[in-house]
Amino acid sequence: MYLREKYLKQIEPFIDSDRIKVITGMRRSGKSVLLNQIKDKILSDGISAEQVVFINFESFKYKELYKAETLYSYLTKKLDINNKYYLFFDEIQIVNEFERVLNSLRVDYNVSVFITGSNANLLSGELATLLSGRYVKFDIFPFTYKEYVTNLDLNPKDKKVFNDYLIFGGMPQTFNFSNPKEKEALLIDILDSIVYKDILMSLSAKNIETIKRFIDYVLHSTSLDFNAQSIVRYLKSERINTTPDTIYSYIDAILNSMIVRKCYRYDIKGKKVLKRQEKYYVADLGLRNHTLNLEKIDYDACFETIVYNQLIANGFEVNIGKIGDYEVDFIAQKNNKRVYIQVAYLLANDEIINREFRGLESIDDNFEKIVISNDDFDFSKNGIKHLNIIDFLMKNDVY
Repeated sequence: MYLREKYLKQIEPFIDSDRIKVITGMRRSGKSVLLNQIKDKILSDGISAEQVVFINFESFKYKELYKAETLYSYLTKKLDINNKYYLFFDEIQIVNEFERVLNSLRVDYNVSVFITGSNANLLSGELATLLSGRYVKFDIFPFTYKEYVTNLDLNPKDKKVFNDYLIFGGMPQTFNFSNPKEKEALLIDILDSIVYKDILMSLSAKNIETIKRFIDYVLHSTSLDFNAQSIVRYLKSERINTTPDTIYSYIDAILNSMIVRKCYRYDIKGKKVLKRQEKYYVADLGLRNHTLNLEKIDYDACFETIVYNQLIANGFEVNIGKIGDYEVDFIAQKNNKRVYIQVAYLLANDEIINREFRGLESIDDNFEKIVISNDDFDFSKNGIKHLNIIDFLMKNDVY
């Protein structure tokens, strides 16, 4: 069991709060383990085991509790109003009308509630209405590079260590295997689980092969511009007929599974978000690299994706920057600060160096500007900082 220390520290101040602790993240990214680690901390602090209720709704033994009424009835037999209880509900979205159960428990008993879900819409609709202002949300991500090397006690500067992470990603179950074929089989299994349990079920679709082909296309296209019309044309060339509206319904289901995330463009001079000019980034490179039978790794796409995921995991709001004819890979904002970032695999010649720096040089504000690449030589110039990608990934923050 690998310690998710960063998330434990975030959640710890809320352990005894009556606000519902909502933990969301892609399936198999470590939510259940984190939930158990919170439970273990509560028990180690002296709370009686009788005051702790833990239900994993993916376990068949709890199938009778999938209705709100039966779940509430089951819990009332375990709780009384004279004690405080700590309730853990893993993958609670399986329960019909679970929002009403949570709200009633909060009103009727002295409870601290923790829930997890593998759907980005867990906090939409009914739950948001019933529990407005009464919950706190934590997003869980696959392991960042720093978490990976820290938990496995690896040398972060070792190029092989970094390359293994770049290829196999940060899904924690893969850390238990050293054989690449075993890791690959596990990653394929994880993707299949997400496709069938989260994406296909939400679409209630019959054209499974079309959706799976579309998912492959999105994963392969990480960091590239998204255009529904071009995808329709691509699928048509594969003898699959569909429409842009259908494509957008597919992408909504994929986004809800959190296997990819959307990044909008932002007009730096116009100071506005540009809708329908977005990119999508896969949440874990291992799921991409080992489910598409790729013969060659696209390092530029992988570097851009790994930097995006690092920023998101560290709590930044991220957009793609547009300034005139130039594009800035990322504008990352947090705590009223901003940093502009360009990402390249290698700054191999003057043309590439000029391309990566000129967009940043055209921005006339005083926020920090960084170019990230795999180079060990420092190319910093004109107030723009250059960082080796490993040095960037090992920082606690970008500032």
